[in-house]
Amino acid sequence: ESHDIIFVASVLQTTSDINHSLNSLRRLLVPGGLLLVVELTLTHSYFDIIFGLFPYWWRDDHSRAPLNIDQWRQAFQSVDGFEPMVASAKANAFGDSLMIVRKSTARSILIHLSEWQDQAWLLFADRAHNLSHALVPHLPSSNIEILLDTVTIDHISSTIDIMLKQHKQLHIVFAWPLGILQLDRNNNETTFESHVEHLCYKFVYILQSVQKYHRQNNSFPYVFILTQNSQPMHGKSEFNPTIAPLIGLARSLSVECPRHHIKLIDLQPTADIFAESSYSDILIKHMLHSREANNLDEVVLSLEADSRIQCFQWHYDWLQSKEQQELSSKLERTIVPKNDADKVPFRLQVAPSRFVADLAWMRDPIPINNLLPGQIQVRIHCTSLNFRDVLKIRGLYPHTRVFGQRDCDEPLVDRDTTPGTDFMGTIILSHSKNLKIGDRVIGLCPSGTFHSHIILDTSVVSRVPDECLMSDEQLAALPTAFLTALLSLKHRIRLKHGQTVLIHAATGATGQACIQYCQAVGARVIATAGSDAKRCFLRKHYGIKHVFNSRDLSFVTEIHSRFPNGVNVIVNSLSGPLLQESFKLLASHGHFIELGKRDVYARTSLPIFDLRQDCNFHVIDLALHAIDEPHTVREMIDDVFDYFRRGLFKPFEPMTIFEPSKVIDAFTQCSLGVSMGKVVVRMTSSEQPLSLKESDMNTEISENSSEMCERGTILVSGGLGGLGLTMSRWMVEKRGVKHIVLMSRRTVEEFEKTENNPQLEDWLQLKEIAVKYNACVDVVRVDVTKCDDVYELIKRLNQTSHPVCGIIHSAVISDAKLFTNLNQETLFRIMEPKVRGGWNLHQTSQQIGASLHFFVMFSSIRNHLINPGSSGYNAGNEFFEALAHYRCEQLKLPALSIALPAIQGAGMFHRQQAILSSLRIAQGMEMLPTVATFELVERLFNMQTNYSSPVVFAVDWKRLHANKANIPNYQLVRFIEQQATQQGISNIRANDPGSSSIARIEVIIERIREIVMRLLGASNIDRIDIDRSLLSLGLDSLAAVSLYNWLTQEWGVFITVAEILQGVKISEIANQVQKKLVERQTASEAIETTLSSDMEQMDESEGDLTLSTMKKGSSYNGMEGVLRVSQVKD
Repeated sequence: ESHDIIFVASVLQTTSDINHSLNSLRRLLVPGGLLLVVELTLTHSYFDIIFGLFPYWWRDDHSRAPLNIDQWRQAFQSVDGFEPMVASAKANAFGDSLMIVRKSTARSILIHLSEWQDQAWLLFADRAHNLSHALVPHLPSSNIEILLDTVTIDHISSTIDIMLKQHKQLHIVFAWPLGILQLDRNNNETTFESHVEHLCYKFVYILQSVQKYHRQNNSFPYVFILTQNSQPMHGKSEFNPTIAPLIGLARSLSVECPRHHIKLIDLQPTADIFAESSYSDILIKHMLHSREANNLDEVVLSLEADSRIQCFQWHYDWLQSKEQQELSSKLERTIVPKNDADKVPFRLQVAPSRFVADLAWMRDPIPINNLLPGQIQVRIHCTSLNFRDVLKIRGLYPHTRVFGQRDCDEPLVDRDTTPGTDFMGTIILSHSKNLKIGDRVIGLCPSGTFHSHIILDTSVVSRVPDECLMSDEQLAALPTAFLTALLSLKHRIRLKHGQTVLIHAATGATGQACIQYCQAVGARVIATAGSDAKRCFLRKHYGIKHVFNSRDLSFVTEIHSRFPNGVNVIVNSLSGPLLQESFKLLASHGHFIELGKRDVYARTSLPIFDLRQDCNFHVIDLALHAIDEPHTVREMIDDVFDYFRRGLFKPFEPMTIFEPSKVIDAFTQCSLGVSMGKVVVRMTSSEQPLSLKESDMNTEISENSSEMCERGTILVSGGLGGLGLTMSRWMVEKRGVKHIVLMSRRTVEEFEKTENNPQLEDWLQLKEIAVKYNACVDVVRVDVTKCDDVYELIKRLNQTSHPVCGIIHSAVISDAKLFTNLNQETLFRIMEPKVRGGWNLHQTSQQIGASLHFFVMFSSIRNHLINPGSSGYNAGNEFFEALAHYRCEQLKLPALSIALPAIQGAGMFHRQQAILSSLRIAQGMEMLPTVATFELVERLFNMQTNYSSPVVFAVDWKRLHANKANIPNYQLVRFIEQQATQQGISNIRANDPGSSSIARIEVIIERIREIVMRLLGASNIDRIDIDRSLLSLGLDSLAAVSLYNWLTQEWGVFITVAEILQGVKISEIANQVQKKLVERQTASEAIETTLSSDMEQMDESEGDLTLSTMKKGSSYNGMEGVLRVSQVKD
């Protein structure tokens, strides 16, 4: 039952048994499917001349065999399952008639048909999920058995035995995973055992039972595994990583046991559609079509916004293409901040020219998540402009310095390259007891707010009350203006009821804030403004009776005439003569509040004689106040919200809102001084496209790693394994890490006394390196599968002066067991280090509030190049990938799961030479040098928000292609075919023995000239002289880094950036490339003659970690061999 329409023409008449033929056709139709039959229904005498020699033309009684319309109608009626026939009105000129018959949709009829009687469905249904039961009415059989998730394994076994005996074809729907809830912070390893591990074993037991009771005459069942929101889809709000071990297990078993026809189907509908009949019907049809077409590729069925069901399948491609790498420092990328900001952070770049028109948005490095106590990380929704920001970007902002302080010694806060102070945003990471993830906050950030993400202390922010109804834009406009008003009028001068306050330039945000505070305490307000429109606004909007012109000195005369005794307070932002004359308006014991500070920093002589009547002069600088007394900022913001709650304050008007793409217009408007109210720029709340200039990837690697290495502790699970020890040594020796804790199930004493210990030498070398570099490497006996033990360890470390800042999870147990020999104990033992261990490290670090800079899990390429006996191992690898996606996509936390190949000198593959040799021969797998592995981890770290689960393919693509028949993943096979073809073309181009040495060097030179031309932005390649130094051609450091990357990835040749910048010429680079290619080819030919059993002799000097051991056959150079797995519509 897999076809909607079947068309048959001039064939049924020739069959010996028409009824049998109609029965066979009906079995192929879905309920409601159409059978279209074209046959002769009107015969002429001359037809005997044409067809009379064929035996099918005559009946036994020597009459013609073709049936007429009525006889066809009777034939269809005699076959069960068809509705009444519809025929064309009359036969055509050749005697043919079209007859259409529809298969019945009535279940009461269908259940008696042979195609329904011969098959049976075994449904493993979850009690709590309605989809399992909703499927039953749509299953094409009355032979349905439902087993709830409470049954014993003995009952499962006996049920499968009985159904295989009674029915020719059994189908299994394993829907128990639909009832598995997403684990949260309160779940521990007991929950994992009951939910995940037992689920995996029961699935294994089902397949083992089928294998045990299968009859020779029967087909093996099709096994459909239904999961919900368990396959990673970027942009989806729901994702459940809990079922990932079952998915990895099923993938491996589908390779090991192809006769079981295992198919994974992940359902991603809206919550309220599961019970709908249409969804169940679509799901059943998809399963039936998969059965008939023998299509076992896993799929995601996603509900689109228009209620259509879309199918998604997996797709492999390079993580970063060569073209992107070649011009990474030149390209622009367009994002939509609201959707992409967490994956692609950005910031505003102040141009060296100091022109507003040269402002540009840049891609920002991924913010460090290593928070100190009392710090939070905020995603900025909106920021607002103050005039000081305009001065900053134009290089006109005055700085206050400690006496004798040099420019280079200035603090990093409040520099003129960091505009923006006010912000409104959402907390995405918190190391605070009072503020949590998801809280909406506003505050001040002296280090600049034109960033998509900032890290700051909680003392300068305040949570937006739940009852606050103001928009993000209105909230972002509040801090500087209202805090300046409170600091000046409330805290400095203690303004009283009935006092008179003169506010200059009062239509700005700070002026309006001062007006609102004065009116709140009952003070009298008089004001100045620069235009008739602004003065009219103050009269109408705030009811101010006395409003004067701030552009000339007329306000002095006017105020003297109306207030002969002067005013109590002056809030000033004017300068020059306007400021000096304003002094004369102060009453005795008055207060002059200086906000503009232009005359202060210009060292202008101020008429302090006019302060002789016991008057006070206050210079107010909120930015410096926030730096010197940050603890007061939150109190003042809370005070502002209290005034709003009591109805004494209101949002500023008017408010001009700009999208980030219009930031130049925003600064231009603010610099003109003609606008009233507040100018606000949307940041991550913007839904408009924003173009970013890309920064080079290499400049972003570990920009703040030195501070992290000095202060924090790196926790390594499986720490006494080869990979954990080797990477720990590299971190100490090459990256200056000072504190490492190695987790192990054994003590150091037990480890050192173990006989034939392959890691003992690595451990002794690590101890020597730690002493040499004054690093502390501790070994603690902690089982990563025990949640309480992991919790206590991280808690204890976080109470020291070196809290946990990074986690590397490399614990693994390898015990290759074929499916038929896999029991519960073995499966659990293999899965636990990866599955329980990974979740425990994630969960406990969350519970304790550890601010992690990285969370790295080492998966394996075997999760993609599946080999028999790896089902339990790959269950853990798949969980790593799901957990990484969950942390990055859902929780916005750092996470990276890297599927590694064999690593030279470390790791499980290195210890199992027999497996490695077979994989090298069968699949072309190469070994990756350790230093390349660790440097690759660094590079991938900066891409984790977009690609949290990269796959590292260090393989010979041609050899892998030759054995593609043994790879079950057809998406990967298709990619392998592409790479093998490209590698063949590259080998012909670079290594054709028929081409001369001169020809090869010319090819190399022309390729390098092309890239240099593009990096320099030259319009003509003739301008690129191969005998001039690249420096003289105009190549800067960023372009040099891009050229270095390209040489590495195109030719596998390593020429340092320093060499490129030291006056090297293109011709010289080409000679070096050719020389190294020849050396590599010679070395490769020598290596190919070596037996695979001698691979241990491949020497990697432990004292000098270099890339010199990489072979030509290995395609692994930099990022070239890194793949990503994404979803595409089918």
